[in-house]
Amino acid sequence: MSTEIGSGPVVAGVDRRPHDDRVLALALRQASQHASALRVVHVIDLGTTVPTPARDAGHARRMAAERAEHREILRAEVLDRVAVIRAGRPDEPDVEVLIELGDPATVLLATATHCRMIVLGTRSMSARTPFLLGSVSQDVAVHAACPVLLVPRPN
Repeated sequence: MSTEIGSGPVVAGVDRRPHDDRVLALALRQASQHASALRVVHVIDLGTTVPTPARDAGHARRMAAERAEHREILRAEVLDRVAVIRAGRPDEPDVEVLIELGDPATVLLATATHCRMIVLGTRSMSARTPFLLGSVSQDVAVHAACPVLLVPRPN
């Protein structure tokens, strides 16, 4: 794996937890230092949601509309957090927010192709793993084709 930093955006992975503020602040700093854009990615993990089958075409359309509305609400929440963190610093980089569906590590890696670096927290608060790195941060760190900045959670 090459350690050369690409010329694309800095990608920040967030999961809507308090630790996101640290991840976003460091990602904004990295994007500013490298004169790059910032792409913030939140992934709705389909492995943790139970799919509800549609009863008919009308129900399917309503479900799709609800999912789209939910994604827009999440996008607005992430943009609000970014705005608070970068308040008073208009020279901060352009920010794009993506709300995606799928496996978080897979989506982050796919979204981060040709990026400068990936910034994400080291561990979610789930009980899925007893290790310092969560499954997402471990998978991304192992498989990324760019530098990965792992932000530890405060004790």
